[in-house]
Amino acid sequence: MKIANFSVHRPVTIFMIMVVLVLIGAISLPLLPVDLYPNLEIPTANVSVTWSGSSPAQVEEQITKKVESAMATISGVTQLDSNSRTGSSSVSVNFNYGTNLDQAILSMRDKLDRLKRSLPTDADAPIVSRVDPNSSPILTLALYGNTDLITLRDLADSVVSPDVQQVDGVASVGVTGGRVRQVQILIDPLKLQQYNVSFSTVTAALGNDNTSTDAGLVNKGQQLVPLHIDAQFKSVADIGKVQVQLGKGQTLALGDLGQIIDTYQDVSMEARKDGQPSVSLSILKQAGGNTVSVSDNIQKTLSKIQAKLPNGVHVSALSDQAKFIRQSINTVVDHTLLGGVFSILILLFFLRNVRATLIIGIVIPISVISTFSMMYFSGQTINTITLGGLALGLGSLVDFAVVVLESIFRKRHEGLDPQEAAKVGTKEVGTAVMASALAQIAVFAPTVFINGLSRQFFLPMALTVSFSHIAAWFAAVTLVPMLAAKFLKGKVDEEIPKGRSWNPLIWFGRGVNRLTNGYARLLKWSLLHRWIIVLTTVILFATSVYSARFVGSELTPRTDAGQVNISISLAQGTAFDLTNQLAAKIESKIKDVPEVDTVFTSVGSQGGGSFQTASTNNASIQIMLKPLSQRKRSTDQVAEQIRTLTQGNVGAQIGVNVPSGVRLPGLGGGGNGGSGGSDIQVSLSGPDLNVLQKLGDLVVQEVSSVDGTRNVQNTLDRTTPQFNLTIDRDAAAHYGVSVKDVMTALRTAYQGNVATQFSTANSQIAVLIKYPNDFSNKIENVNNISINSSSGTLVPLNQIAKVEPGEGPAQIRRSNQNRTASVQASIFGAAVGDIQNQVKAKIDAIQPPDGYQVTMGGQATQQNSAFKDLSYMLILSVVLVYMVMASQFESLYGPFIIMFSLPPTFVGAILGLLVTHRTINMNSIIGMIMLVGIVVNNAIVLIDYTNQLRKKGMPLSEALIEAGKVRLRPILMTTATTVLAMLPLVVGFGEGAETQASMATVVAFGLTFSTLVTLLLIPVVYTLFDGWMNGIKKRFKRMPAASLEPGTKAL
Repeated sequence: MKIANFSVHRPVTIFMIMVVLVLIGAISLPLLPVDLYPNLEIPTANVSVTWSGSSPAQVEEQITKKVESAMATISGVTQLDSNSRTGSSSVSVNFNYGTNLDQAILSMRDKLDRLKRSLPTDADAPIVSRVDPNSSPILTLALYGNTDLITLRDLADSVVSPDVQQVDGVASVGVTGGRVRQVQILIDPLKLQQYNVSFSTVTAALGNDNTSTDAGLVNKGQQLVPLHIDAQFKSVADIGKVQVQLGKGQTLALGDLGQIIDTYQDVSMEARKDGQPSVSLSILKQAGGNTVSVSDNIQKTLSKIQAKLPNGVHVSALSDQAKFIRQSINTVVDHTLLGGVFSILILLFFLRNVRATLIIGIVIPISVISTFSMMYFSGQTINTITLGGLALGLGSLVDFAVVVLESIFRKRHEGLDPQEAAKVGTKEVGTAVMASALAQIAVFAPTVFINGLSRQFFLPMALTVSFSHIAAWFAAVTLVPMLAAKFLKGKVDEEIPKGRSWNPLIWFGRGVNRLTNGYARLLKWSLLHRWIIVLTTVILFATSVYSARFVGSELTPRTDAGQVNISISLAQGTAFDLTNQLAAKIESKIKDVPEVDTVFTSVGSQGGGSFQTASTNNASIQIMLKPLSQRKRSTDQVAEQIRTLTQGNVGAQIGVNVPSGVRLPGLGGGGNGGSGGSDIQVSLSGPDLNVLQKLGDLVVQEVSSVDGTRNVQNTLDRTTPQFNLTIDRDAAAHYGVSVKDVMTALRTAYQGNVATQFSTANSQIAVLIKYPNDFSNKIENVNNISINSSSGTLVPLNQIAKVEPGEGPAQIRRSNQNRTASVQASIFGAAVGDIQNQVKAKIDAIQPPDGYQVTMGGQATQQNSAFKDLSYMLILSVVLVYMVMASQFESLYGPFIIMFSLPPTFVGAILGLLVTHRTINMNSIIGMIMLVGIVVNNAIVLIDYTNQLRKKGMPLSEALIEAGKVRLRPILMTTATTVLAMLPLVVGFGEGAETQASMATVVAFGLTFSTLVTLLLIPVVYTLFDGWMNGIKKRFKRMPAASLEPGTKAL
């Protein structure tokens, strides 16, 4: 190759090029963002509407249906999902992958602007937000200590949160828990009636009095200066002095209408860390930020924050996403480095030459660093996917360099001088190395034809592997011959010394010689018994296809992140104290589990009021386990014990889930039943919620009967107690009262209304106006609430409406404008795909009523879609590899024979997954796609040299045997180096090692088995096809002469 000749003659130039590549790579590496997985762009946007105090049924009818109808008309919408809860509506709009989401959101906002007029007038304006999978908190802090929740909340708001927000890369800090200061105005309902004053009048008075504005400009000498009016409240006492209009020019001080108290919001939430009162702070990073870098900066700031806190109060990281990312990436890096050491050692054993091995040792880091520079300029990140691709690229990097170096080494042994050996040796294998590199890059070309989650996972790896292969090829044909010409100047003798020797390299060399001779004999036998080899291969392939059904499947590998989440749900309306008692009871049991490190408990949620905007019936417990090296049991096993400990609490739904380190939106944190989803999800749809609930109960029974399922729950299990108020429209019209007047009065009376904000030096304090709790807590008092009529008179509610007790759904879910419910379950001790198949078989046997459907949802849908895309890629990859080789060799015949090295690959991959008890997932399928490009290398090297010998006049059988003997060593060297580079990842020890283990297993086992079979199968197939082709050629040579009529001429 001319490039090799250039490298040998211009070593200084090549040296300078390598220095430049190393410098650029060294500069680029620290600038690359670090995350667990590639950045995911999900074409989904949410529409949120708040309508305080309204029931789920009313939210569905008045808001959700209207928003869904408007969103359904937007181009590119694939699915609409909604959730109508007490006081809020959320509609999720899913678009086709590839849709310009910014443009789609503009269209959504335009539709919503037109819709506003038809929404309830007292509902908040719709808010549109895009779904950002990276918007989950990267770090959660716990502020705890031996003090009260009021002090903790104040410290969180005034000390911790401001300091953390100053950290570079932090987008926002959310504070949860503690006691929040609030000024409450408790209006006496009797005095409202006595003075004929409405709530709206009091609210308007507060807003008008608490203001600050400029009245204009006044002259001050030669200047115009603004005249500023500062009428804001300076103290709580000022609020009581606000004058409320009574009519006819009379006013009354607000303090005379009720009691004004400086207090705190009603207790609806409490948090604890290891039993101590706590406040949590959730930290979001800026878009495109480096998760690990931001986390490191925050951790450095925490020591400064701790110094500002009182004695006995502490701040610490409750959960740190960067910790698992750092551990996972370190595991991949460590395994890759260990694999590189193994590769160099195996080269030393094969070549028995320190200088030759040193050449490979120099080439590896230069090529890896060069890859980082290309990753930086293409906008990639360092994550477990790209590093896994780089680890696989390391094997190929060694492959290319080994093939070239072995060829040069052999030419030196034949007596050529170093420079001539470098040029001739590189030229001899140059075509094969180029074909191998192009084949391995070609397998990633189908990425352009797929969309969705598969593309976003696969494209970063495709680019990284392609970059590493480009760097590997360039180093193999430039740096290797240049270094070989300089280093291999001494005597190169491949003869093995005879006699006894204690040198392990001599032993290994003798073993390789015996193996080569044995292989030559086996190859001769195989060529004489070709159909036995073919039949054996077919049987093995058929067996592996059958065995594939026994390999489990899942979307992504399960990872042990060392975290267990417990969700507790009691009946709607359960008092906060009862929920808190149950959470504390479970806490005490968990502390006895030896693997538990920290426990963070959160009871209830923020809010308040009699319409239950606060959720006092729910609690969650987040358990962080000790590091993997300090415990004997896995997180799944610990979770199973905790499930046993939480049983027996009648009336409570308790779910124990294991979130994975894999963060996939809507997939339960990677499929381990984490927050946001479950391993198994069965979707039910139909018009009537009662029928859906019964159908859901039937599905729960079926799913529960499948071994391995846990926490099986029907989302329609819970109903909300409510009072139904029916308005007599004739009576309301007679008194001049509108439905809106009734709704506004009731919401203000029971839920309260924030009339204004009271400003202090450090914060804004809400001023809430409402009835006293002893009045609003009694349902009989609802009839005494007065409504302000159009004539200005107050009308008792019982004159125009009737109140009756009832119940309704806690939430109403819809999908594509149909009511839906779901049955969810977690999995223990089995592969997700296997359980999904069993569940699907169960629900397929259910016959739902007309108009109702029962289907698999959640991960099952995503998994089927991803597997379909990747299977399509696998087929296209095979075709493209053949096309590339055909173009490179300018032949259709040779590459077709080479493709027979692929079937044994599948046999090895399935065998590896069975032996290691790993699953078929996105990573393992990606490994299969990569193998398509890798396994043809050995056949390329073998067939290429066979063709060279045939051109010299050697018969086919002799050429195959000679090529096999000559190429056996480089084939074994490249296979051994690639497999040993993968071995640490195959073993899969360390935090987060599971993410790469299945891919490495497929590559290592597939390549090993394919190599063993290929060494015999490819020569056999070559002779079979050569015989057939010769027979066809002879037949075509005879046919024209035999078929010509007398007196005609051949064309």
